[in-house]
Amino acid sequence: MAGYPPPYPPPVPPPGPPYGYDPRAQRRYMRDQMRAQRDAMRAQRDLYRYQTRGLRRTSILGPILLIAVGIVFLLIQSGHLPHQRFWEWYAHWWPLLLVGAGLILLAEWAFDQFSPHDPTQPRYRRSLGGGVFTLLLIAGLVGLGASDFGNHSPDHGRFFPFPSFTLDQGDLDEFLGDKHESDQSLDLAFPASGALTVVNPRGDVTISGTSDDSRIHIAVHKQVYTRTDSEADTKAQQLTPAVTTAGSSVTLTMPSLEGARSDLVITIPAAAATMVTANRGDIHVASIKAAVTATANHGDIELSAITGPATAHINSHSASVSAHSLGSGITIEGPHAEDVTLADITGPVSIAGDFYGTTHLERIAGTIHFHTSRTDFQLARLDGELEVSGSDLSADQALGPVVLTTSHDNVTLNRIGGDISITNHNGNIDLTAAPSAGSPALGNITLEDRNGSIEATMPDHTGFTVQANTTNGNISTDLPLTPQGSEDHKSLSGAISGGGPLLHITTTNGDISIHKAAIVPLPPTPPAPPKLTLAPPTPPHPPASKPRKE
Repeated sequence: MAGYPPPYPPPVPPPGPPYGYDPRAQRRYMRDQMRAQRDAMRAQRDLYRYQTRGLRRTSILGPILLIAVGIVFLLIQSGHLPHQRFWEWYAHWWPLLLVGAGLILLAEWAFDQFSPHDPTQPRYRRSLGGGVFTLLLIAGLVGLGASDFGNHSPDHGRFFPFPSFTLDQGDLDEFLGDKHESDQSLDLAFPASGALTVVNPRGDVTISGTSDDSRIHIAVHKQVYTRTDSEADTKAQQLTPAVTTAGSSVTLTMPSLEGARSDLVITIPAAAATMVTANRGDIHVASIKAAVTATANHGDIELSAITGPATAHINSHSASVSAHSLGSGITIEGPHAEDVTLADITGPVSIAGDFYGTTHLERIAGTIHFHTSRTDFQLARLDGELEVSGSDLSADQALGPVVLTTSHDNVTLNRIGGDISITNHNGNIDLTAAPSAGSPALGNITLEDRNGSIEATMPDHTGFTVQANTTNGNISTDLPLTPQGSEDHKSLSGAISGGGPLLHITTTNGDISIHKAAIVPLPPTPPAPPKLTLAPPTPPHPPASKPRKE
């Protein structure tokens, strides 16, 4: 028996209970199998994500945007790109930024899809980071704001295109409350040769020098916005003008109340000097034979039939100044304003600030100085019209000496007499010179430009000397002179009709045209302004009674 091999061991039973079938053990077994499969799938997914991220490329759009923004701000900071010109361009063409970004992303997608690649590997994918998306969103919002500002684009100097917006408690009360109106009248003695000062925090001010009884007449139209009639009555009583007299000076001050405004109509003797300040409201002054000073922080200013010197301070980009029939000139000052309209002014005119609308002048019998952040324009007299709007500057029938320094403007001057000096960059110059009646001689004319063309028209039967030079441009003329020079540089010089005042023209990257034509001479004296007859303002009528709320 010892030579026989031992018997084979019995087979090992599978895991589980030693005897019979255990359902709980079977469920645990299946659950473990499912967990193992789920872990394997997660591991495979993570591996695929890792491989995909490894193949993902960042879009070149982000660096291009950052470089473009940096270049723009560098040019603005260094003075090579006027910021007002950039915003004018951006207000019109900003959608091209989104079009360009879309074209870059489309080009990258096409390159990734059609470029050779390993078929065993997934294709490259481009990612657009959150920072780039935010930058595009901001650029789009700024573009919308610039477009809304569109027709109000500044002629000079505004960097940010959005208009300012303010909201105070009075605006909320006016929006939420009910409107209650009432009127008040005052009739007071006014000192002889007195001066009037008016301060109105909220409301319009209308002043006329048509009082013929040496008294001051005040009409107050009150508007109160409240929820109850009792509160409206209380505020209306508080909204009473405070009038103080110190010597020959009379001061009228309106209280500042939330949810209330008061429109003033004041009649004073014509010889009273007037000073008006309105924080939120328009100012109208007429028929005053003394000095007038008007300051509007959020409102328009209108002056007419003022004999003394006038001064207007305006501090809102959406407000305008208009004046006509002034006998001693006007000074307009302010950081910014909308439109400026002046007509029939005798005396000097000085305008300084940044303007977002149109500046229009007519018949100014005095010196004019128009100064902004990119334009300085001076002339001795204006018989016709002068207008500055956007990137166009034009004048008709003006007498020099005329001195104009500007940039990014197309300058058109028609029938200009006297000495003329114009310097422009990135814009064209079109000048028609005119002699003065009784004096056919012209003044010296200097026209300088860079990146712009120049056209000069001279009157017939006048003598002058020409010196014209252009780089990278052509010269055309009907004068009996022949242009000289090479392809890159051309010049024209010579004496016309025996010579005389100098016509000096210089430009780069632009053409020069010189012609002669029949031009009507300017009159020796300015034409008389039209007469203006003003009627005294009519006080507001009391409002119709309203049923009181219970």
